[in-house]
Amino acid sequence: MAELRDSLSWYPPAAAVASPSLSSAAAEAPPADGVDRISALPDDILRDVVSRLPVRDAARTAALAPRWRGLWRSAPISLRDADLLPASDADLPFDGDRARAAVGRILGDHPGPFRKVQLICCASWSRYQEIEEWARLLAAKGVQDLIPLVRDGGHSASPSMRCPLPDDILRCASLHRLFLGFWMFPDIAAAVRRGTNVAFPFLKELVTCHGKMRDQDLELMLACSPELRMLALISSRMPLYIRLRCPNLLCMILTMSLAEELSVVDAPRLERLILCRTIGSDGFPMVIKIDRASALRVLGYLEPIHCSRAADWKHCHQSETKASSSSIVASVKILALKVNFGNYRDISMLVSFLGCFPNVETLHIESSMFGETTVIDRVKFWRKVHPIECLKSHVKEIAIHEFQGGQSEFEFLEFIGMCAENLQLLMLMLTKEKSASTDELDELNLQLETLFARPWLWAAEDIKLVLLGCKRENGVSFRRASDLSVDDPFM
Repeated sequence: MAELRDSLSWYPPAAAVASPSLSSAAAEAPPADGVDRISALPDDILRDVVSRLPVRDAARTAALAPRWRGLWRSAPISLRDADLLPASDADLPFDGDRARAAVGRILGDHPGPFRKVQLICCASWSRYQEIEEWARLLAAKGVQDLIPLVRDGGHSASPSMRCPLPDDILRCASLHRLFLGFWMFPDIAAAVRRGTNVAFPFLKELVTCHGKMRDQDLELMLACSPELRMLALISSRMPLYIRLRCPNLLCMILTMSLAEELSVVDAPRLERLILCRTIGSDGFPMVIKIDRASALRVLGYLEPIHCSRAADWKHCHQSETKASSSSIVASVKILALKVNFGNYRDISMLVSFLGCFPNVETLHIESSMFGETTVIDRVKFWRKVHPIECLKSHVKEIAIHEFQGGQSEFEFLEFIGMCAENLQLLMLMLTKEKSASTDELDELNLQLETLFARPWLWAAEDIKLVLLGCKRENGVSFRRASDLSVDDPFM
């Protein structure tokens, strides 16, 4: 599944041996005196070398020389079940029984700790007792990064998920990263009553994909993870009510999920809130509330359909509602919206949205065909719109994604041209169909030349126009969204 592959890209790839450069040619030849200088290195360095190797190669180092024999067992190792398939058999079907047996031996024989354990090929519902034993061993041996992806008959498990994640995963206090694929999260309160000590003092990143987690379990998980920096729920049916109380959370990602409400209750360090293709479980829009998030800098994609219950959302208003002091989110600098420019409700809501974020500097708008086109005088509508603070004084860059060159889109371009006094860059990213047609591209270029040939229309000087082809990814890339070193995740 595309969203699963995209989210797995967050996880660091397996270690690889780099090709030697020309400058290291001299080092390729053995020393003339025949001395094994690598084996003479201190144990700590050799263990670090072993820990960076794929597990099969790490185990084989024991055969190099007596000096290496005990290093594999004393080094923190990385275990990926995919590495257990011999390279010569890479084109053959994965041997699940063989891989499971190897995983069991490694987890049982190696004393730990385990830096990374990635089980994406051999965890199966039909061997659930085996999974429970692995969870017990992982909890006892200090796993840091864990990805268990459950499978049935070589295929990813169905979303119904027959069994919950073993309780012992809740005892993995050493975890730094946890990625759960196709799992039902265990009942934390019940596990505590059974004597499980649930605490994740080092957990920095939690990702669930095609999973289920009850509302109270998410809240307890957040309460047990004081150092959590990144939370992502992908293609999730639960929780229905997401309440973020997390003192160190920096990034929240919710994509292709069903949820009634997302409330940022207390997340003082939250920098980005990424939403993509989310909706309420009953088909109604998801309600979003933002209370204590003073560091929130990146927000989107917001959609007008989120607002049919606007009375319940502090920062989303019906078209006739204006921004008030209680609805202003002054910290947001990068805002992404999805709008059908031909729909009256959408463009009315767009105006209300922009009024709530007065300090936006970069504005992304995905031009959508969702919803019916409304027969109104849109030119008159835009002329009657009162000055919007962010467009007038702060917006420097505007990117319109999935640009189709329609009349309603050009009417919006004229609107921003007249009021965006500090606009420096306007990017139009075309749809796949528009990019593929030479005739349509020529017509679009002519329309843009005509638009920019009217200097009285543009409040700003020296605006740079960039016309780009279709983006490769649909929606937001998980890798970019979760990487806080990327300034703008919507590009």
